Amino acid sequence: MQIKVIVFDLYNTLVKIHNNQHFFAKIYRDSKDGFGLSLTDFTSLLMENEVEDVFHQLSPDFKNHYDQNIQILEDELASIDVFEETIEVLEELKKDHQLYLISNLASPYKGAVTQLKLDRYFSQLIYSCDVGFQKPNPTIFKLVEEHSGFSKNEILMVGDSFKSDVQGAQQMGWKYLRINRKSDNTREKEIKSLREISDYLK
Repeated sequence: MQIKVIVFDLYNTLVKIHNNQHFFAKIYRDSKDGFGLSLTDFTSLLMENEVEDVFHQLSPDFKNHYDQNIQILEDELASIDVFEETIEVLEELKKDHQLYLISNLASPYKGAVTQLKLDRYFSQLIYSCDVGFQKPNPTIFKLVEEHSGFSKNEILMVGDSFKSDVQGAQQMGWKYLRINRKSDNTREKEIKSLREISDYLK
């Protein structure tokens, strides 16, 4: 069956952070007690809620650390850029496919999509911090099926994370490609560049 829908991850798939200082991990480490949460729970809270809501859910110490380190976050966000082939590939794929975006991210990192004018390519932008679920939870993937109306055999997932993207797609019965720019030896269903998607679709 022909692929009708292509779903992309965002960070390390379409865009990269050149000056990644791991802002939220830093303020967690700098806090006295991790704001009363394990790092896993702290990360999940940020990934599944708007940061403004997190300000109200955690102690004032969190917002204090956030405000004191805001320049680090702003430097990170200013350093975000697309990979060299991203725009070219999205332009080409959009001609014959519905494109969707699913990203696990904290809400300050959403702005890069509109800033880089990537939103014009996608039928829907699905962020974990908006919907309250992260990949590989099936709930976030089902949003694509419901919105697009296409079946699982007609959907392709493209992302860099084995757990979030590959395993998430597998459990849905979607086809998938894992982008791996770091390795010279790519495995089956791995690509080194987004340009290789068109070869897979032939």
